[in-house]
Amino acid sequence: MNRPLGGTALGTARTAAKSSRLPEYRLDISSGREHVTTLSAALATFGASARAGIDAANALGDADTVDLFTEVSRGVDKLLWKVEAHAAAKD
Repeated sequence: MNRPLGGTALGTARTAAKSSRLPEYRLDISSGREHVTTLSAALATFGASARAGIDAANALGDADTVDLFTEVSRGVDKLLWKVEAHAAAKD
């Protein structure tokens, strides 16, 4: 949820979950491979959202926000790479 400077951020876990673009994590997953696949998909979706933020901030000429989104994107991509390495591993 976008808030202007000086606004009130509604940052409780419940509010964040309600406004999340990520699907609810399934609680019935029992295999490690399924957890890895589900986590990988969520990280890929989040990474794509961060890259969309880079594009939007860039279009607005907001270099500082571009830098913030770029750093988030790098971190998510690195974590996704690690998670996907588990998916590629043989059982």
